[in-house]
Order: sequence, then structure tokens, then C-alpha cells
Amino acid sequence: MKSTVPGICILLLLLPAACTALDTGDMNLSSELIGITVSTPVEGMDLWIDVVPPHAAVVGEIRASADIRSIRVESAAGEVSCGNDTSFACSVPVSAGANTIYIIAEDHKGNRAECMVNVTVHIGLPPPPEITVFGRVTATDGSPLFGAIVEFESGTGLSFNNSPLRLTTVTGDDGTYRAENLVGYRQKIAVRKDGYLPFQSECVFENQMSEQDFVLECEEPTVAGSVLATCGMVVPAGLALLLFRKKRS
Repeated sequence: MKSTVPGICILLLLLPAACTALDTGDMNLSSELIGITVSTPVEGMDLWIDVVPPHAAVVGEIRASADIRSIRVESAAGEVSCGNDTSFACSVPVSAGANTIYIIAEDHKGNRAECMVNVTVHIGLPPPPEITVFGRVTATDGSPLFGAIVEFESGTGLSFNNSPLRLTTVTGDDGTYRAENLVGYRQKIAVRKDGYLPFQSECVFENQMSEQDFVLECEEPTVAGSVLATCGMVVPAGLALLLFRKKRS
């Protein structure tokens, strides 16, 4: 988890600026100090921006004993003026990837402070949250199904290398499964096991940790073809007929 403690820059006269994490409540400014508090963005923040050209919002406060002359915000992509009030909010041009944003403030006594914040800019909408789904796969009589395949596919339309985002897990001896790091709340689910009818559905989960159980129905026996599928085994059709005739006799 990234820290959300505001960065505070304090400069004595014209000495080089230094950014430190200080409690603004304990900050006492003399006639020689000017300070910058940046509330957003925070150091190391990931910014998702879906406007072109991309701009990052910069918000903060200036504390000084003299009136503020100017506030500027700069990046490698451009520079903007943020006025001369004690509170500032403006939008500075940025580019995709790593960016360093500089906030420069100067008062009417010639004191100057500079603060920098490093951010990473991603172009586009932020990714959906990752979720975990767990549960149990059973037969209609409640018995656990070992080795059932449970496949999840993200229903948000996201893809990696032009392939759907899929995750497959297998049930344990007790029929339980657990799927972690699923992308998005909407998931297409398929559950399969030999001898049972496959299950397919699309679910929209509401929580990042959700429980979902599945019940599989046994396939109907058939004598058509070369094999007869039954729950838990596959029996050659000829042998199944022979067993059936012996039962009747």
C-alpha cells in the first residue's frame, strides 16, 4: 500500500529545496520560510488518464509569512501557472510512463520553494479489481466431485496478447476449489467433469471475495455409439447391454 502522507517542502531563503514527510500541524513558519504541501498526487502514485493529451491534477497548499507571488507546476511535457493563492489546484501536461512533476512557489520577499513528485502515468481506464471466488462442486446427491474443472473467463472484454483472460482450477478430494486474481466482477464460468453434464453461466459478483457452489447433473445413459457414459466411469456399450441383460435374467 502506497503512503498517502502529504509531501512537504521547506526552504530557508534561497537554499536548495528538500521534500520531507512532516506533520503540517507542527510546522511553524518564521519570516524566512515558505512551505509547499502537495496533497495529490502522492509520491510513487499510478495515474490512469483517459483523456488526450493527458493531464495530471495537482492539488496542494502554500504556507508563507509573506504574500505569494506565483505558483508554477512543471513536467517534461509542459508547464502551467497555478495562480498565487495559498491553496492551488491545476492540471499539468504529462506523458505515458514515468513523470516527475515540479511545484515551484515564490513569495514577495523573494523566498522560493520547490517540491517534486514522481508518478507513473497509464493511458486508459484503470483496470477492474481482482477478485477471488471459492466454493464446492457436488453431484445432485450432495457428494463431492473430485477433479472437476472450473474455468473462469473475464467478461469485461479485457485481453492479453489478444487472448481472453482465463483462469482454470481443479477441485480437490472434498470437491472444493479456489480461484484467485480473477480480473473483474463479471465472469463467464464453465464447470466440467467426465460423466456429468457441463455447466456454463455468466455471473456478476458483488464482492472481491465471493463463494459460489456448483451442482452437476449426471449424464443420461445411452446405448448409441461405441460407449455408454455414466457418472464416474465410461463403460463400453456392449458390456453395458450384457450387464443389463444379466440383471433382467
